[in-house]
Amino acid sequence: MLIEADHLTFGFKQDVILQDISFTIARNQFVSFIGPSGCGKTTLLYLLAGIYPVSRNMLDVQTDHISFVFQHDSLLEWRDALRNVLLPFELDGTPITPELKQKAVETLKTVGLEGFEHYFPRQLSGGMKKRVEIARALVTDPDLLILDEPFSALDILTRERLNILSKKLHTMTTCTIVLVTHSVEEACFLSDKVFVMANQPAEIVKVKEIENTAHCDAENCEPGRFFLSDSERSINREIRQEANHLWQHAQAIRPNGAVNTTTFEGRNARLKRWFSRHFFMCLIPLELLGMFWLLSFIKVRFVIPDFLFPHPSAIVKRFMSTLHTGFIWSDLSVTILESLTGFTIALSITLVLGYLIAKSRLLSQLLMPYLIATNTIPSVALAPFLVLWLGFGMAPKIFTAVIVVFFPMLINNISAIKLAEQRMQELIRFYKPFWVKRFVKFELPAALPVIFSGIKVSITLSVIGAVVGEFISGNTGLGSLVGRAKANFDIELMFVALVWLVLLGLSYYNIANVLYLGLCKKLHISQQRETYSNPK
Repeated sequence: MLIEADHLTFGFKQDVILQDISFTIARNQFVSFIGPSGCGKTTLLYLLAGIYPVSRNMLDVQTDHISFVFQHDSLLEWRDALRNVLLPFELDGTPITPELKQKAVETLKTVGLEGFEHYFPRQLSGGMKKRVEIARALVTDPDLLILDEPFSALDILTRERLNILSKKLHTMTTCTIVLVTHSVEEACFLSDKVFVMANQPAEIVKVKEIENTAHCDAENCEPGRFFLSDSERSINREIRQEANHLWQHAQAIRPNGAVNTTTFEGRNARLKRWFSRHFFMCLIPLELLGMFWLLSFIKVRFVIPDFLFPHPSAIVKRFMSTLHTGFIWSDLSVTILESLTGFTIALSITLVLGYLIAKSRLLSQLLMPYLIATNTIPSVALAPFLVLWLGFGMAPKIFTAVIVVFFPMLINNISAIKLAEQRMQELIRFYKPFWVKRFVKFELPAALPVIFSGIKVSITLSVIGAVVGEFISGNTGLGSLVGRAKANFDIELMFVALVWLVLLGLSYYNIANVLYLGLCKKLHISQQRETYSNPK
């Protein structure tokens, strides 16, 4: 026997999930567990896979060579199909040789994905993604293959095709397959033995042996079709009659939706798509003209004096003058240096600290109250102390930028790591990679889009921090320029400095956004409404 469970009982604290379960599974058998939602089927699979620890006296699995196909999509979206299939070898530290790559290619061919080796998950349909997951599970030649409702989210036709594929793969390999499903027909079609589970805590209430006959009768004799044999139909009726209460709360199969297809666009279609994507950017010049006209109207209509608000045309003329003469560059370069240095320091610290806090509940409880308390102190109030401690050079402005950026970026990075860990938890629990590989292969790539989303906002805050420091102690920089212009009653120059600050913040945001979109393209994570896929 490959698996023996002897009065297996398991739960969490006082919550007992499995109660006194006993069963045996022979080598090369296809076995299914069926039962209502929440009865403990997935928990049982996690015990078989070693994800949850249990005494060998209650559960003895005579192999460590196990593969798992999860219910939810578990492909890494930043890896193509071939690299997803090779993932188990990378986590084991096995060198990826040409022979190993060829084996992965052959495994993809076996599951019907020849030619799709370099397609990414967003380019594949739901059924194709499941085929890649099955290939990833089979490529290591496991003794035990565990399937946790792998086809539950697929449409009925795709599900039947994958059932036929699973049956074929079982005949081609020597591995034992354990399946959890809600479908009685699926269990009867695939299995040599069906265990019916019920009650809470869960128990095995029925065991049905299914005669292994050809799936063909006098009326339906088409190979490769989803037809139950006479014995399977008989078992199907018996299970439904004897355990009808199991299906009272069963959920209907959820279709996966239509498969996106690749379209070959003409020049006009590509132009139309580009225009629709950049429509609001094209409106920016019109918005600026509208704002200029509105401010000019307010200035003239309400006769606002120049010492309160100069005419917009005078501000624009002065702005162009500072640009043409190069007057602004010395102050602008100082602000850029201070803000980017402060942002880089804050990003480096928050990445490390955010990871540690996300991983350690103790560290979170120790540090977060103090960090929150520190964040309540306005940066303007801290700036004089920084000047006192660090002097009148560039250091206090950089430190002020760090303070302004630090807390929102830290919270974002903590959330990014936690969300990445949550998304990857099934793979991490099963493969149990060393923490470095876990971070590099799973958590960091999954967290990067969220981290960059925070960067787009935080990098603009660094300008605020630098300007606050320049207001207090600087004699150079855009913040200092506002102060000098005010002292000389040069109101136009004050507004010009504000315009440059706005442009600097917008430039930072747009540069970060371009890097973000480039990262998403690199990781093959779609950030647009359209997705590009290929037909089956």
